[in-house]
Amino acid sequence: MLTTILAILTALVTDTARTDLTLSGQFGQGTQVLEGRQTGGFEVNVRSVYDINAVSRVFGEASYIWQDCKQTQGVDNADYRMTAPYWTVDTVGGDLRREIYYFRGGYRMLKNHILWHAALQFRAEQSYRMRDPRAKNKVSDLRVEASVGYQWNRYALSLLAYGGRYKQNNEIRFYSELGETTIYHMANETEPYARFSNNNKVSYYSGYRAGVGLQLLPTTGFMAGVQYDWFRFTKELTINTQVPIVRLNTHTFSAQLGYVAQCWRVQGAAGIELKRGEQFLYGDNANNYYELLLISPNYRANYVFANIYGDYRLPLPIGDLLFVGAVDYDQFLQHVSEQLRVQYTFPVKNQYAWFVAPKACFHQYDRAHAWQVTLETGLTF
Repeated sequence: MLTTILAILTALVTDTARTDLTLSGQFGQGTQVLEGRQTGGFEVNVRSVYDINAVSRVFGEASYIWQDCKQTQGVDNADYRMTAPYWTVDTVGGDLRREIYYFRGGYRMLKNHILWHAALQFRAEQSYRMRDPRAKNKVSDLRVEASVGYQWNRYALSLLAYGGRYKQNNEIRFYSELGETTIYHMANETEPYARFSNNNKVSYYSGYRAGVGLQLLPTTGFMAGVQYDWFRFTKELTINTQVPIVRLNTHTFSAQLGYVAQCWRVQGAAGIELKRGEQFLYGDNANNYYELLLISPNYRANYVFANIYGDYRLPLPIGDLLFVGAVDYDQFLQHVSEQLRVQYTFPVKNQYAWFVAPKACFHQYDRAHAWQVTLETGLTF
């Protein structure tokens, strides 16, 4: 999350008026069992920044992602990292396809050293299987953000705040005449909520998000930032009426430090994620009414994460080369990933430029590893 906030605020300070049209394809092993043994897909992205006048700017971005994950196991939800450990789980698994639609747009003004912006972003996702158990997820993730700051010389200090609404509908269907497999609704990482497992195939995640971030950003020089993010969701089962069974509060604290030069940049970030879960306990069922007896804390976990990022731009007689390297660590599933990306940009005509960028990622876990390769190309004008 800190990387996302940093990218947002950095773009407000350093981006120039331009439009990028990008097409990328990805292939490789699943980064973990939850994502399957093999993944492949593509993405189309359009990003534009337009200066209305000397002080006003509008910006927008839209993308479409299609992904096919082979032989996924266990979790039937979208956003499994965010909803962990309160997943819906089956014992069969299967291929899972994902489609993601993303939109973001906003307005920025810089006048008399005062920098502010407002933006709206929305992500819609559907993931589904074509064979039993036929999991189908529909996600809507809406966020509104705003920042205010002060810019002097080559630095800008900005305070960002945001809030959002999250929804996920999760449904599992069976069409085979061979019968149905058991569906589990997890109460923690290893145990299901026994009372509501087996035949309950429709669930709903209802969540809210809010956060604040403070960033010191340069055109060149030192950068620094801190951020707090809060996310809460309640998982409900559709049993004639909506019956909440678990609730999760996630608190994330993070900090970032780096340095930006004319042709290179290096930065590091670290943080901790605190997950606190509760279970709804009910009495007897009378006419499809469940009497709530108690909301009991039942899950507590802390995850540390960190990343290091660096890039270097090498001017060439024709075009330039951009080298990007990154290392990420996430204590969730003990995950370490390394990434290397090389981008060559070639001027075509007037303000038009073409670029191609291969990228390789290697993921390591306690008992497994995976690799992924991405090829990205596009136009800038």
